[in-house]
Amino acid sequence: MSQSLESKTGIDGPVTVIKRYTVPTGEADYFVEVYQENARIMSTQPGFVRSRLHRPLADGPEAQFVHIAEWASGTALDKATGNPEWHASLQRMFDDPGLHITSEPASYRVVVELHPS
Repeated sequence: MSQSLESKTGIDGPVTVIKRYTVPTGEADYFVEVYQENARIMSTQPGFVRSRLHRPLADGPEAQFVHIAEWASGTALDKATGNPEWHASLQRMFDDPGLHITSEPASYRVVVELHPS
């Protein structure tokens, strides 16, 4: 796996992690199973608020997933990404010979928020 595993946001306020995953459509259901174990580990970390995995209504030759996770603070996320159990789970997911995953992670903070009036 070539990407950096640890988050270094340095932000005390809430952050949202948005990560796009692409897998061959035939591996999509298996990816969801493997992903759930990795997400379960992060859900036990202090500062975790919520995580959702989204999949388009229709797939092409590749299935696109969007993972959105909310954290109480960037510093909580920074600490959580240092968890060795999570590192091992993520490494297993990317090294699994039955999965051919590409991923584009990023962390965001809210700059505009709207609610119904």
